[in-house]
Amino acid sequence: MTICGLWIGEYMAGKGIPQELDGIGYLPEPSDHRILSAVDPSISGWQEDFRSKVVGWEPHKPPLTQAPRGRQNRTIGVWVVLAIFIALFLLLDYQQPITKLTYPDSEWAWEDSGIRELQNSNLSGQGVNVCIVDTGVDISHPDLQSVQIHFKDFVGTSTTAVDYGDSNHGTMMVGILVADGHISGAAPNVTLSVAAALQSDTDGENSGDEETVAAAIDWCWQEQDADIISLSLGGDAMSGGKSTYSAVERALAAGTYVIAAAGNDGGSDDDGYVATPANVPLAIAVGAVNEDGRLWNASSQGNQQLDSGLRLSPNEKPEVVAPGVEIISTGRDNTYFRSSGTSDATVFVTGALALILEQHNELLPSQSSGSSCIELVKDALVNSSAHLTGQVMPHDDGAGYGALDSSAWLAEISATLPCGQ
Repeated sequence: MTICGLWIGEYMAGKGIPQELDGIGYLPEPSDHRILSAVDPSISGWQEDFRSKVVGWEPHKPPLTQAPRGRQNRTIGVWVVLAIFIALFLLLDYQQPITKLTYPDSEWAWEDSGIRELQNSNLSGQGVNVCIVDTGVDISHPDLQSVQIHFKDFVGTSTTAVDYGDSNHGTMMVGILVADGHISGAAPNVTLSVAAALQSDTDGENSGDEETVAAAIDWCWQEQDADIISLSLGGDAMSGGKSTYSAVERALAAGTYVIAAAGNDGGSDDDGYVATPANVPLAIAVGAVNEDGRLWNASSQGNQQLDSGLRLSPNEKPEVVAPGVEIISTGRDNTYFRSSGTSDATVFVTGALALILEQHNELLPSQSSGSSCIELVKDALVNSSAHLTGQVMPHDDGAGYGALDSSAWLAEISATLPCGQ
């Protein structure tokens, strides 16, 4: 909950904060770390870094600084307090309670991906079934309370929606897609199913039994008639993943679109394999870019020489990159979490495809023949993706065929229909 930006770097650099501001936290502004924004203490949902065994996601804790206790510079402190109240008076209605102030957001991600442009054409995902397999979902968040969710618990026996992740990973992914409040999701009117198949282990990492994840994937398309299955998860392609790989193959054979996280093991130690099941040929593997349009340094890369028999266009891995750095979404209760990872990027591609399927419902699995329309959709993705600076063409091991451009993707599909003829 940002109150206002203040030039108070000198006070944080050893001169102390007056007692009047005791207990207020400060978050440096990304554009200039000398500018700090006072934040409500309830924004304490920021998570420590961890590496998930199964989930393609890496939460990030921004440099939130707690104001030190002390009575130094009381005279200067009076001016700081006065500056805060002047800023509040100018920015807010005088009678507006402080609880009405808003949290930060990452609106750039919905804008840069072209999703807002599609939404401006009155597309909202209406009539499209999406299924998310994750840690579950906490629907108590104000931004999610109006959302109707079909939920099934594959971890425990809960008959009501629950999130088994300490970091509320599933709740964050659901928020990116359907939140309706401070966060405005990519496709808020989809028919949404959520399968809780992952949970936090004793080390605090989100992980899950592979057979459980596979069963949840089958549930999505067999029982929930999912048009799209969104998998912000992934395992080591070299040490397992057979069950989830086969489950995704079954879904794709039925015409269901599968969007999956490429993984977060990029960098100098990248093994050249995207995660399983993102490595299934017809699935869409998603990497991550930041607000500047640069590839996230931990986004997993593919290496066509390692798997050339499976990775022919349009199925070279990853296929696309999307916003996935410093993404703010719904957390537990009424907090918002910020994270970076290919998990977040995956949901943006899922949302974009949901809007496109609303526009062209002849592409829905119920209307098409097997995987024929999946191939058309993937070819259109190849031809419409925006090229990144320095990207190797036609396919880059890190950036894939390019960055998600939802409007161009829809236009390319519209120009290449019909499929399955």
